[in-house]
Amino acid sequence: MDKTEGIVLRAIDYGETNKIVTVLTAKYGKIAVLAKGANKPQSRLVSVSQPFVHGHWLLFGGNSGMFSVSHADVINPFRPIREDIFLSTYAACMTELTDRVLEERIPYPGAFQFLLHMLHYLAEGKDPDVLLRIFETKMLYAAGIQPNLEQCSFCGKSIDSVIRFSIRQGGPLCQQCHDSDPYAVRLKPAALKLMRLFQIIDPARLGNISIGEDVKHQLDKILRQYLEEQGGIYLKSRQFLDQLNRYGL
Repeated sequence: MDKTEGIVLRAIDYGETNKIVTVLTAKYGKIAVLAKGANKPQSRLVSVSQPFVHGHWLLFGGNSGMFSVSHADVINPFRPIREDIFLSTYAACMTELTDRVLEERIPYPGAFQFLLHMLHYLAEGKDPDVLLRIFETKMLYAAGIQPNLEQCSFCGKSIDSVIRFSIRQGGPLCQQCHDSDPYAVRLKPAALKLMRLFQIIDPARLGNISIGEDVKHQLDKILRQYLEEQGGIYLKSRQFLDQLNRYGL
């Protein structure tokens, strides 16, 4: 048996009483865990197998198949997130993106702590849009599609000023090359500066970052299209977040 910390990314029913829980662990990376009896109301695994929950997991097996859990304790249920439909949707965007990007049983240094920091910040009331943009930017590296924001994606020269971002070419365009991609997205200098900051920022030391609505919109558009076109990653949770924002629910 082995004990590790984990954050639940998702859980699906397996039979009438069991669940298969996808957990991001500090030790093994992303793993699938069979939680027997987790659908029984009296089971001690009910609370710890819910999405976003941070807990201690006592695991066995896993050498030739799926891990199983014999015991688990909740460290932080992140109740403020789970009780707020907006916050839970932002958290779902983060956990779904994590699940889509990370391969199973491959440790990604810092991924567990990064997600844990972001959930804490969500629960503490930091701007969820800023947190999600930071999360998306950082996850581009794990997905192997992080753009080079220092050079023009068309000519390769260092960027002094930029007015467009090419999703197709995978990066910013300098003034001389801005018409090389007719579908390039307009990019304010402040948006590029923030993207550069988000690539290198230490999530453990995140202060208050204030962003105007127009820059937020640009970052949202660029990062979403980049994930979809460069990474082939379409998030159902993002679509639900769009609906919440559209109807003001």
